[in-house]
Amino acid sequence: MNAAIIGATGLIGQQLLQKLIDSTAYNKIYMLGRRQARYQPSSTTEVIFIACHLDQLTTLSLPENIDQAFCCLGTTIKQAGSQDAFIAVDRTAVIDFVRLCQARANFIVTALGANSQSSTFYNRVKGETEAALESMLTSHLQANNTIAKLVFFQPSLLIGERTERRPLESFGQTIFNLISPLFIGPLKRYQPIAADKVAAAMLNRALGSRPRSNESKHQSINTAEPGVIRVNNEDML
Repeated sequence: MNAAIIGATGLIGQQLLQKLIDSTAYNKIYMLGRRQARYQPSSTTEVIFIACHLDQLTTLSLPENIDQAFCCLGTTIKQAGSQDAFIAVDRTAVIDFVRLCQARANFIVTALGANSQSSTFYNRVKGETEAALESMLTSHLQANNTIAKLVFFQPSLLIGERTERRPLESFGQTIFNLISPLFIGPLKRYQPIAADKVAAAMLNRALGSRPRSNESKHQSINTAEPGVIRVNNEDML
């Protein structure tokens, strides 16, 4: 089985790349990005780095078929520099990556509260991304083309060490860690989550693991079956 990953230098992507390698389920993993992520190699999995900028995704071609695609792209408006630049990463590049890979199963990190009708810019863009990919999936299913499965992962505030500084997010992590025990009952869906747990959930879903007993039945996944699944924050904790 071949996989492709983008955003492998990010908080979730770093964890996910290593988990994909260690799983021994993949013959080749194509890593796309401006710079190569660090990882521990394996004798059973070949990692192939394809250097590219996000605006080059529409002109790239991959050397062979991709079975599963993993998208861990994500930025902030402050880091991107403007709302338009944020959209270029969190919406345009995500869509372009899925279109490039033409993988049957696609595993994409969005965010808690993703909603194309949201009054909050961040959540609205994440929701627009999901909606655009769902529309793409519908077209492919109707035409009996490649893309058949979308799995969206919607984490709350991420916990972990980033390679780049995000002062506001770091401050938020500190505060949320202090009040984390208060996230019980209906509030549990907002509890901060370790990036490693999100990465583990992505791998488990990709390998067809059954959901835990506390997950709702509709969250069960068989990557051979077409459709859209959303994995919420609470299901990944």
